[in-house]
Amino acid sequence: MSNSAGDPKRVAALILAAVSAGIIVYLGASHPSWLTFDDAFITYRYADNLRQGLGLLYNPGEWVLGTTTPLYALLLAGLGLFLYDLQMLGHWLAVLSWIAASWAAIALLWQEGWPRAGLVAGLLLAVQPYFLLSLGMETALVVALMLWVAWAWLGGRKPLAVVLAAALILARHDGALWLLVLGLEIWRREKKLPWREAASVSALVLPWFLYAFWRYGSFLPNSAAAKFGQNELMSVGGQLPFWRELQRAATAEFSTPIALLFVTLLLLGLGVIVSRARTLWWLVGWVVLYVASYLWFGVVSFPWYFAPPLAAINLIIALGIGFLLGDCRPVASSADTGETTKKHSLSSPSFNRLLQVSGILVLALLILGQVTHLRRLISLPEQPLAYVSAGQWLADNTAEEASVATIEIGRIGYHSQRPIVDTMGLVSLDMTDHQVGWVETLVYAVNSYQPEYALTLRNTGWGALRGQWWFNDMYQEVASFDHVTIYERRQPEQELAEVTADVDYAGGLELTSVSFADLELSPGEDMVAWLNLSVQESQPPDLSIRTQLVDAQTLTPVTGAKTKPFGGWYGSDLWQPGDELSIPIRLPVPTDLSPGTYRLGLTVIDPALDGGLPLAAAPDTPHPGIHIGWLRLGEPEAPDRANDLDEEQTQVRWQNGIELTSLALPRGSFTAGEILPIWLNWRPSQAIERDLTVFVHLVDQAGGIVAQQDQRPFGGRWPTQVWQPGQLYSDLYEITLPDTLPAGEYAIRLGLYDAAGRAP
Repeated sequence: MSNSAGDPKRVAALILAAVSAGIIVYLGASHPSWLTFDDAFITYRYADNLRQGLGLLYNPGEWVLGTTTPLYALLLAGLGLFLYDLQMLGHWLAVLSWIAASWAAIALLWQEGWPRAGLVAGLLLAVQPYFLLSLGMETALVVALMLWVAWAWLGGRKPLAVVLAAALILARHDGALWLLVLGLEIWRREKKLPWREAASVSALVLPWFLYAFWRYGSFLPNSAAAKFGQNELMSVGGQLPFWRELQRAATAEFSTPIALLFVTLLLLGLGVIVSRARTLWWLVGWVVLYVASYLWFGVVSFPWYFAPPLAAINLIIALGIGFLLGDCRPVASSADTGETTKKHSLSSPSFNRLLQVSGILVLALLILGQVTHLRRLISLPEQPLAYVSAGQWLADNTAEEASVATIEIGRIGYHSQRPIVDTMGLVSLDMTDHQVGWVETLVYAVNSYQPEYALTLRNTGWGALRGQWWFNDMYQEVASFDHVTIYERRQPEQELAEVTADVDYAGGLELTSVSFADLELSPGEDMVAWLNLSVQESQPPDLSIRTQLVDAQTLTPVTGAKTKPFGGWYGSDLWQPGDELSIPIRLPVPTDLSPGTYRLGLTVIDPALDGGLPLAAAPDTPHPGIHIGWLRLGEPEAPDRANDLDEEQTQVRWQNGIELTSLALPRGSFTAGEILPIWLNWRPSQAIERDLTVFVHLVDQAGGIVAQQDQRPFGGRWPTQVWQPGQLYSDLYEITLPDTLPAGEYAIRLGLYDAAGRAP
């Protein structure tokens, strides 16, 4: 503050600066530290992991830059070594930054020749509602750095300005817009580009950018890309919503008269800049550039993005009120003495006093309007406590490695300290690329990551998922806190049976396998399976799946259904190359289904084609479908046995896990032309993947085959794929003896084979 202002003015400035600080401290003490935006806790978790030596990351081991303010995270981590409670630390660090912003506004406008406007600006910033809303975040620090770098640079304190400018960029990268406009003003004033200062700032921030590019793959925060995607693909905000939110932030919280007064004072401030304070044009230019940039990129209209432009707007309004209070633009100066001569275009003392009274009145009304809003903010409902309770429940009741999928990751992630699947993509790179709609994104997150826990929020896309049968098959509710419900992934009664498929469809779609909840069918209940698809190329829209339960012997369908993947919530037009999807299907099993073996028939249907999606091996020929798996209902009945049998214990084992435990023949001799019945008893020691056929040969003493019978077990009704390890299977094989068979002794030779050859 210049000595030319005189001691009384300096005393007034100190008093008002103290008053502003007192107001801010009071507001900070009245506003609970937990009542801040959820995103603040994302930075807290980054800082917490850093101070623990895990690195500047959110999920340990996952190097994703999900915070937009690396400097603030570093400050919290450093100070957090001495003050453990990061929530309280972040709150009061923001309070101190708010005070610094208020004082910077006083110093900046005082330095620019508008001392009364500076005092007004300090008061207005002290009661700015959006500073209170964003306590705990980096917002106040960013604004303080903006104003102090302007004060330092415009005041000729270039070394200090360079350091503050570098800190501003590291506090939030959009601070570069402020430096751009400020640099143009320096160019206008000094008639030369401030390239040395720009180079110095670049040198200070370059190490961080190089480190970030090396460690994270990009120096831009992933959260910024996620928020752009939320607007573009998930309709979180948009350009018009951002503009309307800015209007609401500036005026709509006031009553109509106060809102009109706000607009009038803003116009007055703009008029003062045009006519008397042209050296402050850059304030207006920056507001226009900032808003235009956010509109252009479609940034989500989160409230904390409005504090910086509102701070600049308050400075413009302060110029208008300062003019009423007697401030006036310097019109002449001496290069030798630095003395400034001022004049007022309004020379009537009585009229000037009227203007001063008007200025005091409008300032009081404006402050009253903002204080009224502040009082409402202090009494906000305690909804965030539900997130705290949910996070604490996870910390107390789940394993440290248990993954959690949620939309809001701030408080829940900070208090739970569990690996988070961020469905909004702020700290999960894969989810950033899959922001395709509220419900669709959640479907992908649950299906792709299959987290141990899912935190559903009321009135969000989670509602659609909770109505899906497959979600309720996978998850069960375990806890609820107000609008937050925690679901835990069910532990299946038995391990899923995965059947390899390796079916390649034309267009880069592969059915790798099918996972069955149970290979045993239950009449009257649904058969549940998961089709595991690998996507190599973008797919046509509106693909659907036709599923059929077919008889394993005749391949005759007994029931079927046509379904949209994920109930239509994550259609094929949204699938991306590299996706690994597990599409849930279910088929009702008829109540009168006969015991036996069945298969699952599958056809991928493209409505643009006639029939099923072609196989890659025959791209020009639609494929009617494939048959996967071996499902069973009941167990095979043992064939009737003759009363007088010779049974021989054999214990012959094949390498694929089948053991022939015994062989039984009728006693006595047989004559040519008769049927020789042979009872074989099998016991598998493991699951059998091959569809084996049994051969039974009657051979003479020279080893020649004189009669034989080849058949699949139980006539094909119970193939070896459905045999259960450890269970005994008795089957009958009948060999018709040739009419010309000579009398003599013969031996029985038997084995198993399939299309690939004999079973060893």
